[in-house]
Formats: sequence, structure tokens, C-alpha cells
Amino acid sequence: MTDAPIDKALLEQLICSPCISVCVVDEPTGFCKGCWRTVDEIAEWPRMMRHQRLEILARLAERRGATSLTDRGQGPMLAAD
Repeated sequence: MTDAPIDKALLEQLICSPCISVCVVDEPTGFCKGCWRTVDEIAEWPRMMRHQRLEILARLAERRGATSLTDRGQGPMLAAD
């Protein structure tokens, strides 16, 4: 059995979207109430490389008051509604 070749470009894209299927933009902030991304960040996500996605995830952590990428911080904005 032969191992399939590794597509390095595909591997660069493997950081999953932070989307939680709560797609409502908070008008005052411009952030999605579910994932905390802007509309532009959401639109560009499929074309971003791994390092760009990590930068966005770091910004999202700051936006929701988290201390790390895995800390939920405030969680989705809808939790406060």
C-alpha cells in the first residue's frame, strides 16, 4: 500500500473556522455574535493561509476577553442577550 502524497497547500488550510452557526452581526461592533469575526474576516477565511487564520483567532480571543486562543472568554455575544 502506498501513502497518498501530502498536499502542503491543503495542510496550510486545516485550521477550522470558528463559526458556530450563529450568523448575526452585532451592529454597534460589526462582529458576528457567534464567532466574533467581522464580515470581511468571514468572507476571506476560505482563502486565508494558516498563519493568517491564527492571527484572526488571536484577535477573536482579544475581542471576547479571553486569555488564550482556547479560553472562551465571554463566549458568543448571544449568551448575554
